[in-house]
Amino acid sequence: MELNKKFNKRAFITFGMLASGIALPVSGLMNHYLAFDLLTISRHFWMSVHNMLGIMFTIFSICHIVLNWRSVRNYFTRLKKISISKEALAAISIVVIITTFFAMHAYIAG
Repeated sequence: MELNKKFNKRAFITFGMLASGIALPVSGLMNHYLAFDLLTISRHFWMSVHNMLGIMFTIFSICHIVLNWRSVRNYFTRLKKISISKEALAAISIVVIITTFFAMHAYIAG
């Protein structure tokens, strides 16, 4: 490992976003698993972990967009010229409809 190498901010931000993004669903699943417990130490721990991971993922994501703004801007410029295929529209629609129906149980059961 070269010690005189300059610190790579992009790599740092990317790996921070990746690490927090991978750990976020794990802590979310643990929160879901412990949801019916009283506020135990374990539940409080996973809630704290999940909240901090969410904050870090958001910060890393914003920094990632800022550091890669030129690429993001070019992507959206090119996106204006691309039409959405009927297959993509159908897939997106199915995901939205199924997710909506699945999530509605919270309002029906409550």
